[in-house]
Amino acid sequence: VSGVLAQTDPPAEPAKEQDKPARDHEWLKQLVGEWDMQFKMYMQPDQPPVESAGTDSVHTLGDYWIIADTKTQMMGSPYHGRLSLGYNALKRQFNGTWIDSFGGQLWVYKGTLNDAGDTMTLETEGPSLEHPDKTARYKEVIQITGKDSRTFTSSFETEDGKWTKILTIDYRRKK
Repeated sequence: VSGVLAQTDPPAEPAKEQDKPARDHEWLKQLVGEWDMQFKMYMQPDQPPVESAGTDSVHTLGDYWIIADTKTQMMGSPYHGRLSLGYNALKRQFNGTWIDSFGGQLWVYKGTLNDAGDTMTLETEGPSLEHPDKTARYKEVIQITGKDSRTFTSSFETEDGKWTKILTIDYRRKK
């Protein structure tokens, strides 16, 4: 062919088992949809929580990821956050990130699903609420409470090793 070699793409390899969507990928899909949220932020242990309402819009990114866009008001200002969450079959863990309009912190999550399949626990590190110049461990728990409901709880580990709840969110799927 006049000195030019014809190039072809190599034959496609069959999908490896770890590349196929797993039960854990399917678990994420139940979060997809439009949600109303009720926030409770626990600013001081001896004070009632600060409450607000918001929305969460969750969609898939292919078969492996979900992306959630959260909008509400916090401390009198608009608040927007974005969660990415997927499952890494090779590492057998959930992975994710969180960014929001209140700061420059990129939160990076590693997580697991409980045996009952209704609760995901995500762990991360970030600025300490007790001492902003230090880091602390955080635990975020997503629990499926019904076909159209779920909860989210965020806690941090204090310097004395105790876990303190800082936020709860109740989600109800929009009709």
